[in-house]
Amino acid sequence: MADVDYSKLGLRVGLEIHQQLATRHKLFCKCPLKKSAEFPLHLRRKLRVVPSELGEYDPAALYEYLRNRTFIYSWNRESSCLVELDEDPPKLLNEEALHLTMQICKMLGCSVLDELHVMRKTVIDGSSVSGFQRTVLVGIGGEIETSLGRIGISRVSLEEDSAPAISRKDDTIEYRLDRLGVPLVEIATEPDIRSPEQAREAAAAIGTLLRSTKVMRGIGSIRQDINISIETGARIEVKGFQELEKISALVANEVARQLSLLEIKDELKRRGVRDVKAAPSDVTAVFAKTRNNFLRRMLNEGARIFAMTLPGFAGLMTRQCGDRTFGKELAGYAEAYGHGIIQGDEDLKKYELLGEFVSLRKQLNAGERDVILISAGRDPAKALSAVSERAALCVTGVPEETRIADGDGSKYTRPLPGAERMYPESDIPAAAVSRELLQAITLPKTLAEKKQELEKELPKELAHQLVDSRYYGLYMELKEKYRIEPVTIASVFVNTLTDLRRRGCDVEKITDEHFEKIFALVAEGRIAKKSVAAILEELCGGAALEKAAEKYHVVTDKYLKEIIRSVIREKPGLSQPAYMGLIMERVRGRADGGKIAKMLREELA
Repeated sequence: MADVDYSKLGLRVGLEIHQQLATRHKLFCKCPLKKSAEFPLHLRRKLRVVPSELGEYDPAALYEYLRNRTFIYSWNRESSCLVELDEDPPKLLNEEALHLTMQICKMLGCSVLDELHVMRKTVIDGSSVSGFQRTVLVGIGGEIETSLGRIGISRVSLEEDSAPAISRKDDTIEYRLDRLGVPLVEIATEPDIRSPEQAREAAAAIGTLLRSTKVMRGIGSIRQDINISIETGARIEVKGFQELEKISALVANEVARQLSLLEIKDELKRRGVRDVKAAPSDVTAVFAKTRNNFLRRMLNEGARIFAMTLPGFAGLMTRQCGDRTFGKELAGYAEAYGHGIIQGDEDLKKYELLGEFVSLRKQLNAGERDVILISAGRDPAKALSAVSERAALCVTGVPEETRIADGDGSKYTRPLPGAERMYPESDIPAAAVSRELLQAITLPKTLAEKKQELEKELPKELAHQLVDSRYYGLYMELKEKYRIEPVTIASVFVNTLTDLRRRGCDVEKITDEHFEKIFALVAEGRIAKKSVAAILEELCGGAALEKAAEKYHVVTDKYLKEIIRSVIREKPGLSQPAYMGLIMERVRGRADGGKIAKMLREELA
């Protein structure tokens, strides 16, 4: 859509950047920030919607409640406790996380509030055991600059991260709790962004600023929610977007989707469609002898098939609607209930369903301009009803809703939440912010300044890669703590870990504590620098650090001399390089090469 004039369309975009903070423990308990490999403990729950203090229900929460799903929470005592399970009251707000959030506020030019109140935000999609997420507004105002203009900062909040889903089956979703409660800073911009490219640039600018502070790095540590609207359309929130370079394409796609929906609205008006009333009906009997393999298998498993007619929609289902057809767009509403749809505008011969749809057209009294949809499953009527409700909105234009990033575009997930979902947290007292506390918060060095400093002790490329990695802070700690060449430590974090990833090793199993102990052993001379890569590889495979390090302990001079003499006795008459190769193979990195060469020369002499 390079020829689109976004200013004429009245494009408005706002970003919500969510970034995990690299604190020592979670936001409301003392559990460490740790990814568990196993989850031996499980809890099963159902969540219910409750009204706000004014007696009103949040539309997004009500929608999730009506889906009637069951949630399984899998956890490990090493990374979660009774606070995450909602069995124990939350502890006081993590001061380290609050300090980092106020630091970010200063960098953005935000005004920090005098008093901070923790709020509960109703979330019953299963991502929080309690049915709500705790959040606290810390700063307001502020701005960032882009080459295309200033972007205002609406608010900066500190909140607890949600639990990620790890499996889904029918109406049951399993979540892991090691991420639940991880401190998360949320930066929300004003809807000042006026083009797809400016959206990408603004997200990049905020991301660069955040990387100057103590934040988590890696996949899933930063996520963007993008609010998009055009003047004749509606506000759409696209959640869970992680690929910075694709933000421009996502915004452009949403604009194209809304323009297509407005064209469909006009076409329905020309066809005389003023209202859409479609009710699903059971048509299982029509498919008793179907040749469609998928439907036949579903029927054998006890599924029912429902159908309904959308009056005046024939031919519209194949229209392009952003990155997918309008039929696929409607299918997203059925998918929200765990079902798919097949509709009459598709190639029915390919699905071997031509005969069944001819029968359905007669049975449902469908006209030439009507389109028939079917869905199969345990409760397909609910899925088709959701499609019917969405189709009814086509005559008014673009509905406001929350969508989830899906490829280059997005798909429907639930209605937009309202103000009803927020209410005060009664278990945590308000925190006062003094002038002295704010003045004590210093601004961190920028990425450019950090790179400049590192270039004094590291090769330029290595310095830049280290600053952009999540190990910069740990590098600085270890460099100050141990007398090891900076290049050695930096090379492990940049080169060694990259090599291990390329070879398929699970480097996520290596913790900061592992690095701390390994470099302590190097500093003490108990393991050689060359052994670090081998030890890390064993940790990736699940080995205990003590056992892995024991295999590579540096040998004593006495034992090393015995090895050298033994090799010379076994293989007399070889050259010095040949002996070096044999000795190094036996030593396996547990002794310095220079020392071995010196002792070998002495023995040969």
